[in-house]
Amino acid sequence: MVKKINIMIYRFFSTIIYLALASNLNAQHTYGSFYTNDAYVNYVLSGNKTETATIVMIPGLNLSTYIYSTTPDGRDGWAELFANKGYDVYMVNDPKFDFATGGFIAPYTIPSNGKPATQGSEQGWQTDIWKRWGFGLVQGSPYSNAQFPTDSFTNFAQNYPYLGTSTYSYESAIEAVIDSIGGKVWLLAHSAGAQPSGLAAIQKKPQMKGMILIEPAGPPNSTNFPALNGLHMFGVYGDYIVSRNQTSRKVATETAATLFQNAGGIADVVSLPDDSLVYGNSHIMMQDLNSEYVFNIIEHWLKQFSSKTVGIEGSLENDIKINIYPNPTTSNEVRVDKNSLINLKYSIYSIGGRLYKESNLSNQKIDLSGIPNGLLFIKLTYKDKLIIKKIIKNGL
Repeated sequence: MVKKINIMIYRFFSTIIYLALASNLNAQHTYGSFYTNDAYVNYVLSGNKTETATIVMIPGLNLSTYIYSTTPDGRDGWAELFANKGYDVYMVNDPKFDFATGGFIAPYTIPSNGKPATQGSEQGWQTDIWKRWGFGLVQGSPYSNAQFPTDSFTNFAQNYPYLGTSTYSYESAIEAVIDSIGGKVWLLAHSAGAQPSGLAAIQKKPQMKGMILIEPAGPPNSTNFPALNGLHMFGVYGDYIVSRNQTSRKVATETAATLFQNAGGIADVVSLPDDSLVYGNSHIMMQDLNSEYVFNIIEHWLKQFSSKTVGIEGSLENDIKINIYPNPTTSNEVRVDKNSLINLKYSIYSIGGRLYKESNLSNQKIDLSGIPNGLLFIKLTYKDKLIIKKIIKNGL
């Protein structure tokens, strides 16, 4: 009880400070910061909240919630984009990070009652990470199709967190934030942030919807089931997987998706080069030049869990099942296996949420002509119900 009260106090005062100092920023959302279990937490409470579930974001090793708050070249971060879509968002830093030494970007403040600075603390990532994260083979020389804004790399590096000391575990901090929210939660974890997120998900299973994993290191495995039964999972991978030595991690993520599926959940893994023919994305894809495109993929996948949406690969009603075939397809049309539904409408979207076509179903055929190859979402509308199906168009 004391922990929750402290969190509410931190949240209240940090919000007041923000509104007083940054009234020219987006007033439709509420921003703030607080400490819990030595972890510095930022939040955005949506001014147009439409989603009952909350997004809790976890950065990867030696990275901070800066990666979700903005981009090195000043575009909106994923936290802002999710808030714009009606989600409340919380971002949790590792308790070992020391933000009393290094500042943080507006509109987030460092609460004065947070943990004190660690004497002699230094920033993380003092070694070359360009090849490791897919910016370029050599530091200062980006790939020709690099999506990371390498011209702004200095801004990115200046926001590495300072390394401090703490006796609190990362998962305990994540659990405390989940407790403070109270409602259902999606954990969005990047890289090594997947491990503490998985542990927190097990401990807080009743409050969990599932996990969104961005190139995770150590995704859930067979030892985490049946503890995670019934939860959902979505994984996203960028480019240069082989040269970044990410192959085994990607396989582990695909295996995790199968485990979630076999345990009663909905799970998918998207490879941007393979599924959407988008190349050059880095390990830090929430900072990439096409970060909003990647965000749209995630948010589009989450739509299946909205109140008026029936799940992907689900049914319109308990006694109505729909299949689209052939899938994958090499032609310019696919067929719907139901001919008993009247006034069935369809819409075709790219993996990034772009609407390609919408029409009434005619002769049980869906026309794919003029639509690029790759992974597509087809939304079928019947009365007041909606079902989303996935197909892959390989083309001719």
